[in-house]
Amino acid sequence: MKTKLIKRVPNMVAILAFLALLAGNAFAFENSSRIVSPYWQSDSGSYSFIAVSHTSLSGMASQIGMTVNAISSDQSAFGTAVTFTIDAGTTQRIFIQRSGHSTVNSTTIPTGNFITGTTNFTHGHIRIDPIATVLTTATGVYSLTGDGYRDATMLSFWGAVIVESNTTGFAMEFIGDMHDSAAAGVLNSASGISVSGPAAP
Repeated sequence: MKTKLIKRVPNMVAILAFLALLAGNAFAFENSSRIVSPYWQSDSGSYSFIAVSHTSLSGMASQIGMTVNAISSDQSAFGTAVTFTIDAGTTQRIFIQRSGHSTVNSTTIPTGNFITGTTNFTHGHIRIDPIATVLTTATGVYSLTGDGYRDATMLSFWGAVIVESNTTGFAMEFIGDMHDSAAAGVLNSASGISVSGPAAP
């Protein structure tokens, strides 16, 4: 029994080291300016769909630009990244799909944004970068309509991997967008944030 335990220790150490490397690669970004999704896929029978909505909340610039990259599991780009500007109150659609798709293409969906690559099974993660270089400075006079921050993390992202044969799929998760559950970096009692629930002991 002691011999089996000794043989298992190096394997456990190797597995833990591998998991630590994976975790380091997955979170090697700061979610204060970028958005990621940990999984997308495309093959001869599936594609991925992302919708980006500008909710026109106070503090958001009327136009926010971004670049969307589909990164394959081997760290190469899947097709060409799409760059666009989203206007207040609108939604942009992004399709990550194989080349030569008969129904999901720029002819049938002229207002869509397409990242098109190989027909082979490919999967990876999504990285969304802002176009604006200074996200902490508001444009124009902050109190006027349309003025505010050109911060892509203030946008709403949602998406799904679509399995075409039975019109099903599963949802994609986004880290860093307006729905991100990460706590604020600084909690200041003067900032007007209220916390409900029982008081701390």
